[in-house]
Amino acid sequence: MPRPAARALTLGVLLACLTGLTGCVSHVLAKKFVEAPNLQKQPRMVWDKKFRDMIDRTYSSEFTVPVGPPGAVLAVATLDPADYQLKSEMVLSGTGDHGLASYSLNWNFADPKVPKVKPRGTIVLLHGILVSKEFMVHWALFLAEKGYRVVLVDLRGHGLSTGEWVTFGAVEKRDLSQVLDDLERRGLAHGPVGVLGVSYGASVGLEWAAHDARVGAVVALEPFSDARGAIKEFARGFAPDQVKGVTDAQFAAADAAAARMAGFRWEDADVMGSVRSLKIPVFYLHGARDNWLSVENSRRLFAASPKGSRLEILPFDNHLILSTRLNPIAPEVQDWFDSHLQAP
Repeated sequence: MPRPAARALTLGVLLACLTGLTGCVSHVLAKKFVEAPNLQKQPRMVWDKKFRDMIDRTYSSEFTVPVGPPGAVLAVATLDPADYQLKSEMVLSGTGDHGLASYSLNWNFADPKVPKVKPRGTIVLLHGILVSKEFMVHWALFLAEKGYRVVLVDLRGHGLSTGEWVTFGAVEKRDLSQVLDDLERRGLAHGPVGVLGVSYGASVGLEWAAHDARVGAVVALEPFSDARGAIKEFARGFAPDQVKGVTDAQFAAADAAAARMAGFRWEDADVMGSVRSLKIPVFYLHGARDNWLSVENSRRLFAASPKGSRLEILPFDNHLILSTRLNPIAPEVQDWFDSHLQAP
């Protein structure tokens, strides 16, 4: 797999191209905020043929699901329980915003001679902004080894999915319910359903769980608590030099224009309101050194979450490291799903 530092395609990368812009800065920003990332640039994991061949051989099934309105077609893949002989290793550099010296992930394909086992539950994985479902393959392999059927989804406008705009959960939460409907029709939603999301995907997962009572457990890694605030925070944290001339008023005007462009209301992408309406506890994990989406986002969400929720702050993790690592948090994530996805 490529090193995470080399594949950190984030909103800040797009914002970097805004240096020196004059005229209607807010309009240009607005388009960057909500235009489908795969209309701009695809991550290497999508277009690299060698990796695609490997990942396509790993998936148990791949298919598409029509969703909407507004209409889009989402790319979905599943991974069945099996022994993938997963090996993961991370070396931290201890310096810089990325903080990674090296990262490796190795696995084998499932042995077709080994009889398949019945999944103990179904877990949907949701990726971060500007990337694709393949950025969640480390979690997919880990959880599949623990007996779960794992579902990876390219959110609208990402990866191999279609869709002209992203809406920070306003539309995506309905998309995911339609994906779950399709999984049930295909007989692929075995047992209770959980969701694990990273960053943008974590917040979308929280909104979906509040929207769909079939979701029985949530793990949220480094979510944002307010979509509009997150856009500004992320931009100023990741690419401060490129946006230092953009005022708060221009950001606010861009947010309003972005919602008009994409045809949604920010009130419908209300992460905090979704969390307040949840009936199930949430496991939050956040890096103390996250300067793209600060740990205060998870603290605010945790304070509004149902009884039994949990917040773990990783003292040496930043945004990239937490989104990439399995250990030492993977066993705790497994325990959370094991405890909260009990079949009736």
